[in-house]
Amino acid sequence: MNGLRVVLTVTPANPELFADISDVPARLRAERVRTLATLGLVALSGGAITRAAITPSAKDERAPHAPDRALAFAKALTNDV
Repeated sequence: MNGLRVVLTVTPANPELFADISDVPARLRAERVRTLATLGLVALSGGAITRAAITPSAKDERAPHAPDRALAFAKALTNDV
């Protein structure tokens, strides 16, 4: 499989996401949502993005410093933009 298409509508029902996305030019919004989703996966997986890292059994093995790693990853992405 080469990719998945997701049609997403963001409404004020999700105020933080709505505010963030509304400040992004329309052509860049999909990339912003992909970035935010990746950050969420990093936070859940303890810092590693792999298929195994997001399985239920791997969630129990999260490192205690996972939020620090996710934050460092987020800062690195912000610097690249």
